[in-house]
Amino acid sequence: MQKFIVETLLFLFGLLVTFGLPWLVWRWMRSGRPSIAPLPIVDDGNGGKVVPLIATFTGMRGLPWVGVASNNLSPRLVITPAGITYRVMRLRSRDWSDIVRVDVRSFGATVNLGFAFRDSLFTFDANVGSTILATRTLALLPDTVALTDRARSLLTEEG
Repeated sequence: MQKFIVETLLFLFGLLVTFGLPWLVWRWMRSGRPSIAPLPIVDDGNGGKVVPLIATFTGMRGLPWVGVASNNLSPRLVITPAGITYRVMRLRSRDWSDIVRVDVRSFGATVNLGFAFRDSLFTFDANVGSTILATRTLALLPDTVALTDRARSLLTEEG
C-alpha cells in the first residue's frame, strides 16, 4: 500500500512538472506586465541622461533576439547631446551619425531598445523593462535619428 502511495505522488509530481510549470511560464510571458516599476531617467552631471536598465546585449543585425554578449551586472546607457555611451562588456560611445536606426521589441516583460550602427554588423540592445521607460528614452533622441515603425508608433501612442 505504501509503495502505491509513493508511486502515485511521484506520478502527480511528474504531471505538475510536465504540464504545470510550462503553463505558469507561458502565463508569465503572456502577461505583458513590466517586471519592475520604471525608475526615473537622471542627469549624469555632464549634460547626459542616464537611462536605468535591466540588462544590455550585443546582438547581430537580422537576429534581434540572439545576443552575442550580455551584461546584467552593470548595464549602462547614457543619452548625450553628441550621441550615446553604453556598456555591454566595456564602455563605448557612438555619435548620432553612426546610428542607422532605433527599434523597440517587446516580449512579455522584456522591452528592448535596439540600436543598429552604420559601420557594424553588431547591434546594441538595452532592456528597459517597460514601454513607459522606452517611450521616455525615445523622446530623448534627436529627430535626426531614424526610428522603425514600431518605435515611432510607440512614441506617438504614448506621447
